[in-house]
Amino acid sequence: MDHPKTTESGARATHHENVDLPLGYEDPHQAALEDNPDHIEKITASVILSALFLVTPILVQLSERLGGEDISFWIPSGWGAAAAVGFSVAGRVSDIFGRRVVILFGQFLTIVGGIIAATANSMDQLIAGEVVLGVSIGIVSVAYAGISEIVPNKFRGIALAWTEFNLATWATPGTLLATTLLDDASWRVSFYLCIGYGAFSFIGTFLVYFPPSHPRPDGKTKWQEFKELDSIGAFMFISGLAVFLYGLNSGGNTYPWSSASTLMPLILGVSVFLGRLVIDPLFPWYLFKIFREFSMLIVLVFMAGMVFFAAAALNAQAILYLHTPDSVKIGIYSLPSGASQFLGSVLIPVLVHYIKHVHFQLIFANLMQTLFFGFAALITPNNLGWLMACQFLAMLPFGWITLLCYTTASLNVPQRDLGVEIGLIGTFRSVGGAVGSVILSSIFTQVADKEVPQRIIRTATNNFIASEDIPILVQAVKLTIVGVPTAQSMVNLPAQVWGFYVEATRLGYAHGFRITWIASIPFGVVATLCAVCVRDPSKYFTNHVEVHLEESFKRKDIDAESKENVE
Repeated sequence: MDHPKTTESGARATHHENVDLPLGYEDPHQAALEDNPDHIEKITASVILSALFLVTPILVQLSERLGGEDISFWIPSGWGAAAAVGFSVAGRVSDIFGRRVVILFGQFLTIVGGIIAATANSMDQLIAGEVVLGVSIGIVSVAYAGISEIVPNKFRGIALAWTEFNLATWATPGTLLATTLLDDASWRVSFYLCIGYGAFSFIGTFLVYFPPSHPRPDGKTKWQEFKELDSIGAFMFISGLAVFLYGLNSGGNTYPWSSASTLMPLILGVSVFLGRLVIDPLFPWYLFKIFREFSMLIVLVFMAGMVFFAAAALNAQAILYLHTPDSVKIGIYSLPSGASQFLGSVLIPVLVHYIKHVHFQLIFANLMQTLFFGFAALITPNNLGWLMACQFLAMLPFGWITLLCYTTASLNVPQRDLGVEIGLIGTFRSVGGAVGSVILSSIFTQVADKEVPQRIIRTATNNFIASEDIPILVQAVKLTIVGVPTAQSMVNLPAQVWGFYVEATRLGYAHGFRITWIASIPFGVVATLCAVCVRDPSKYFTNHVEVHLEESFKRKDIDAESKENVE
């Protein structure tokens, strides 16, 4: 039997087939508890700069916020599906080839995707650019694993909060910035930002991020391990998801739910998608057997993501349909939503290792999200303050939930599969967001499309409007709601009477949102139940560091310390 021995860094390591492995390579719990120095090693300049450059390209999500709303279903959905594929594939590949080369490739795709989208002259080219950006964000999000490795366990919440800081900084004024660009500049500006940040991050990562090579305990080369990956399974994943989302979006919109054109894509897509999960070794099944430490996190982040990403698209629409078409006002009224994401994604996670009791934090955060999205059902055209309060309190927990899931999983999964673990959580988060956006948006659209004309017709009947004039009236009022200034001229009505129709239309949209938010509650309940099942990882918040960077900054620090000791 091989016995653990001590490495140069002070950590014990296991011996496997003549290869010395870091202690956390196979047992993260043993590493966290036994390799726990009394004092935290000095965090070098290389670690700080690596954290900066690794996470900056996550800002490519800004493109989806600014350039992808209300243009085409396949812009946000294509982005989400591509991101899900990028997450799953990149995580496993980074465990084979190391984080550096994978992250650099993802940052390069950020630049390519930004160029394709920024120069788009057709919807197809814009969708193609978003798909490339989606793949890039999935690949670059290997940075979550890279950052988790290079900081002490107790500071993983803080380090991962830094990743969200880069996005939340833009999320706070995101809607206001988006509407301003669309009104006064161009949506292309968002993609120029992607290109700039991608280039900045690519150069920075290339210069400062040098993690050590991953050990190969089985004697296989990197290419031998890479060839064992199931490319057919990866194709099944993306094709199954794309077909499923198409069927989901078509139901009740393009085709009736009971038609073969809706049912066949749904059945075929989910069958292919689930089939991929069973046969593809990108998803090692032993991870799913870690039920309370990992599997519950996957379901939890999927369910929570379904509601959050749908809300991210619907919140601005609620302000538009219920209150004002003024783009600047929509941006201002959306500020509480962005501010809450900053608070929940950045400030609260910094305190995770101080608060501890991670399972209780997850329960509270999911209950909070479920409760206040439920309270959003009480929003009406006459209570703007309630809408803003619900947006703030309902959007706050998701970043907190996500980082708790990343942190918990990274403390429970062996270091050899850290990339896979991060990829799986990112995959299910993105898939949940794509599915939830389609489901809840479809519910709102279908309910509102029925309720709004009915309310207009009832109001028209009370005002003795001729039946042949009602279709034009319905069209005119809807256009007025979204800010078309000439719409009222389509019908000849006094301003006071016209106000009745506008109010009836807004009440119809409010009913659509009410049903939508009520429909979100079961997803939140499932997520909360999963949180109850999670095992608390707080005892592993130690001073253990998984990976020590091997590059010039680090070597200079070591040389300086050695010189001092000699003197």
